[in-house]
Amino acid sequence: MNSAPKNASVGKNLIALAGAVVLILSYSGMTVAQSAVDAGDQLGEILVTAQKRSERIQDIPISISAISGADLERAGARDFKDVLLSIPGVSYSSSEPGQSRYSIRGVSTAASSPTVGIYLNDISLITVGTNFAGAADPLLVDIERVEVLKGPQGTLYGGSAMGGAIKYVTREPQMNKFAVTAAGGVGYVDHGGVSYDAESFLNIPLIDDRAALRIGGAYRLDAGFVDNVPGGLVQVFSQSATLPPAAFAPVTYNNTGTLARDDWNERSTTVGRASVKWMPIDSLTITPVATIQHSDKANPDDFFTNLPKIQNSVRFAQPTRDNLEVYSLNATQKFGWADLTSLTGYMSRSVEWDRDYSLFIASLVPPLLPNNSYNVSNTNSRTFSEEIRLASSDPDAALKWTVGIYYSHQHDNLYQLVDTVGAGAFFGTGTDQTYLGNQTTYTAQKAAFGNVSYAFTKQIEASVGVRWFDIKQRVDGSFDGVFNGGHSEVDAKRSTDVGFTPKYELSYKPSDANLLYGSASKGFRQGGPNRFNTDSPLCAPDFARLGITRAPASFQPDNLWTYELGSKNELGAKRTIINAAIYYTDWKKIQQQVNLNSCGFQFVGNVGAATIKGGELSIESAVGGGVSLGGNIAYADTRITETAPGVSAQIGQEVLDTPKWTGSAYGDYRFLDRVNWSGSFRADIQYHGKNLRAFEEFQSVRFPDGTLGTIPDGTQVQNAYHVINANVNFVNGNLQYRLYLDNVANAEPYLDFRRASGTSAATTIRPRTVGVGIRANF
Repeated sequence: MNSAPKNASVGKNLIALAGAVVLILSYSGMTVAQSAVDAGDQLGEILVTAQKRSERIQDIPISISAISGADLERAGARDFKDVLLSIPGVSYSSSEPGQSRYSIRGVSTAASSPTVGIYLNDISLITVGTNFAGAADPLLVDIERVEVLKGPQGTLYGGSAMGGAIKYVTREPQMNKFAVTAAGGVGYVDHGGVSYDAESFLNIPLIDDRAALRIGGAYRLDAGFVDNVPGGLVQVFSQSATLPPAAFAPVTYNNTGTLARDDWNERSTTVGRASVKWMPIDSLTITPVATIQHSDKANPDDFFTNLPKIQNSVRFAQPTRDNLEVYSLNATQKFGWADLTSLTGYMSRSVEWDRDYSLFIASLVPPLLPNNSYNVSNTNSRTFSEEIRLASSDPDAALKWTVGIYYSHQHDNLYQLVDTVGAGAFFGTGTDQTYLGNQTTYTAQKAAFGNVSYAFTKQIEASVGVRWFDIKQRVDGSFDGVFNGGHSEVDAKRSTDVGFTPKYELSYKPSDANLLYGSASKGFRQGGPNRFNTDSPLCAPDFARLGITRAPASFQPDNLWTYELGSKNELGAKRTIINAAIYYTDWKKIQQQVNLNSCGFQFVGNVGAATIKGGELSIESAVGGGVSLGGNIAYADTRITETAPGVSAQIGQEVLDTPKWTGSAYGDYRFLDRVNWSGSFRADIQYHGKNLRAFEEFQSVRFPDGTLGTIPDGTQVQNAYHVINANVNFVNGNLQYRLYLDNVANAEPYLDFRRASGTSAATTIRPRTVGVGIRANF
C-alpha cells in the first residue's frame, strides 16, 4: 500500500501549540488569584449525563460541548443546525431538516449507517440512511440542554456513535410547582415570506412530593425564500453541446413547466410532548415521556445556480412529510449502594418524499424531456430498544462503576416508484413505471457493557470500559423497471458483526479547577448487504470508471482508534473557562457511498483507510462590567492513506464533508441592569472552512456524437463561508423580549451543490432574517 504525503507544516505547528496549551493551562490556573467576584460576572454551569450519570462538564475526562435550554431560547434556535457552527469540530452535509448527515472531528461518510449517534432522552433516533431520509431533527422546544460528545462513544452508546453523539435532553416535570411557559415570535426573511412560531408548556403537580405532569406543544412556520419560475433555463452538465477540442458547454434548454410560485419552500412543524415524573416511594422514580413531531415541507430548498436570485424551475410541487414519534420509559431504583435503571424506548419515523424527476429522467434519456416523471419515495422505520444498567451511586467514592445490557430491533422499509408518462410506449414495456423498488432491512442488536474508574489519589483517576456487541442484519428487496434493467431481487441477504469496543482513560487534577486527561477509544460501525441490485446498462460508464462490472454484494464493517489529550480549566473564580484538546484518529476500511451518476443508483463500498489529526481550543470569559467574551477554533487534517478497488477515493485526498478549519466568536454586553429591567446585546460570527464534497475530480459527459468523456467536476469542493448574527434581549420580571437579526451579511453559500441530476442546483442557509419574540414564565 502507498502512504499519504506528509501533513502540512501548519497542521504540525497547530498540534504542537495545542499540546503546549494543554500543559500550560492546567498549571497556570493554580496561580490565578481567587478574588471575590460578583455572581453576575460568573459563567453558568451545566450538568450533563454523557457518562450515564449527572456530572459537571469540567469534571469529565472527555471532550464535550453543551448548550443549555436558556441559551437555545435566547438564540432562537429552531434545530441543531442553528447552533452547530458554534460547536468546535462539528459539521454537516445537506441543509434540509431531516436530511442531514452530521460529522464530528472528521469522522464523516455517506453510508447506510451514520457515524454520529442522535439521541432524544437517551433513545436512539438512528435509522438506515438513504438519499431520501437523513438524521432526525427534533424541534428545539422545552429542551433542558443539548450535549455533543466528541470521539468514539461506543462503550456506552453503541456502534452508531463511532465519531461522537448528539444528545437532546428534554425538561423534566417539577414536583409541587405549577408553572406556565408561553412564547411566540415573528420574523421576516429577506427575499422570502414571514415566519412565526408559538409554544406553551404547563408543569402541573399531581400528588405532593410524588407526581407531576409536564405537557405542551409548539407550532412553527419557517417562511420560504425560493421562487419556482416557469420556463427556467436548465443546464445539463452530463451532456455537452460541443465536440472536443472546442471548450465544453453544457446542453441548455428551457423547462416546459408552467408552475409559478413565490417562497415555495416553507416548512411547518408541530410538536407535542407529555411527560410524567412519578415517585411511588422515595427510592423509585418512573418517568415516561412521549414526543410527537409532524413536519410538512411544501418544497425543497433547491435552487438552480444559473438562474437569477434564488430560483428553481420544476413542473409540479415536491412536498416532504416527516413524522417522528419517540416514546420512552425510564425507571430508576436507588438501593443506596447502587442505582438500577431500566430504559425502554420505541421510535417510529416516516418520511414521504415526492419529487419531480422529469429533468433527471431526461438527463438519462433525452427524448423523454417532454414527458413528466413522478417520483415517490416513502421511508418507514420502527425501533424498539431496552437498556438495563446498574451503576454505583456514590459520586465521591474512589471506585465508580457501571454495567449494563442492551437490546434493540429495528425495521426499515424504503418504497420508491418512478412513473414516467408515455414511457411504456417509448420503451415498448407496456408500463409507465420506469423504476419500482421495495426494500426492507431488519437489524437486531445485543450488547453488554461495563465501565469502571478508580481514583488512586484525589488527583489521579483511571477508567476502563468495554462493550461487547452482536449485530445481525437481513435485507429483502424487489426491484423492477426499465431503469433497473428489468426485474431483480435481494432475497434474505444477511450479515453478522460481533466484537468489542474498549476505552481507556487517565486523568490528573492538579487542582479542583484544572483537569488533564488522556484517552484511547475504539469506534465501530456495522457492515451489511448493499440494498440495491441493479443490472441497468445505464450504469456501465460508471462501473467502467471504477474498474468493476457491477455493484458489490456487501460492504465490510469499519473501525477506528482515537487517541486524545485534553485539558479543562476554570480560572478566576469561574470567570474564565479554557478547554483544549488534541487528537489522532486511525480509521480502517472506511464505508463510503459511491454514486453512479450515469444511472442514478449508488452502493456502499470500503474506501480504504484514513488518518485524522486535529486540535480544538475554546475560551469563555466573564471579563466584568457586564461583558462576556468567548470563542473556539477547531482544526482537522484528514488524509486518505489507503484505497481499494471499486471506489473513487485517492490517496492523499481529504475525508469528505470535513473543513480543515472551523471557528466562532461572540461578545455579550449587559448594558442595563436595574431592579425591574435588564438588557443585553449579543453578536456572534461563525466560520466554516472549505471542504471536499466528492472524491471524484471529474464527471462523466456524453458528447453530441454519442461518445463518452469526462470534464472537471465544479461541485467537488464546497467553499468557505461565515455567518454573523446579533440580538438584543430585555427581561422585565417574568417577561423576556427579543429582537434579532440573523445572517446579518446575508451570506448565500452553495451547499449540497450538484450537477448529476440533470440540473445545476444547490441549497443555501436561510437568508437575512429580522424578527421579534416574547417569552413569559409564570
